[in-house]
Amino acid sequence: MIPAYDETYLPDAMANLAGAFDYALNDCGLPVGLFMDFFATSEAAALFGRGTPKYVCGMSGEELVAEIMRQTGWARILDMPPAALRAGSTPEYWAGWVLAYCQWARGVRFSDILDVLPFGDIVRLYPALHEADESRFVDVYDERAAGNRTEGGSRLHTVRVRAGLSQSELARRSGVTLRSIQMYEQRQKNTNRASAEAVYRLACALRCSMEGLLQFRLILAIPKSLPSVAHFSALKRIVSERPFTEGGDGAAS
Repeated sequence: MIPAYDETYLPDAMANLAGAFDYALNDCGLPVGLFMDFFATSEAAALFGRGTPKYVCGMSGEELVAEIMRQTGWARILDMPPAALRAGSTPEYWAGWVLAYCQWARGVRFSDILDVLPFGDIVRLYPALHEADESRFVDVYDERAAGNRTEGGSRLHTVRVRAGLSQSELARRSGVTLRSIQMYEQRQKNTNRASAEAVYRLACALRCSMEGLLQFRLILAIPKSLPSVAHFSALKRIVSERPFTEGGDGAAS
């Protein structure tokens, strides 16, 4: 594969993105899902991924976070604290480091990598991979991406991408947690076994039918009795009258 930009920029790019993630998540205390959504959809991420000098080597990690916040219209940019001095790298720093390397090596968008390997999954690889060469992380990404292609994308992923929503945005609109959405899309949880309320909320947020989010291969046995219109009317009324609490959004596949 053709790298995203000239390799001479890579060391600075890795250090800057690592510093940005460390600063945003550990010094600013930004929620992971919120900041990753801001980052993945920002102009800064797109230009960083093309090797634009201003972003990969022309600013510090703190300045990169400030630029992302400015581009996404976050109003509290002036309240950002100074970066703390640390003796060693954090899991978040390492995650930014290998994410920058993987994006350079594969020449894809950051959002494409994060759809395959969500940030939380990257951080969980830290104990096993932080002392290994960065290429090992790329191998993990390649294996996961190949597995997704072999299995075929989940219906939820297909509909979400067509709707132009990120995973974080879908989580905010539906009330289903980001982690659950990621697990449904990676087939670690099965939408066929999700609660009716979770599927209904996702369908409403995506403006599609509930059955459009289910996996065809498991809808083989025809039930003895089908839900009546009254059942769905009651579900719609319940969902509209009370907030959704996670825990009822599905059993493990």
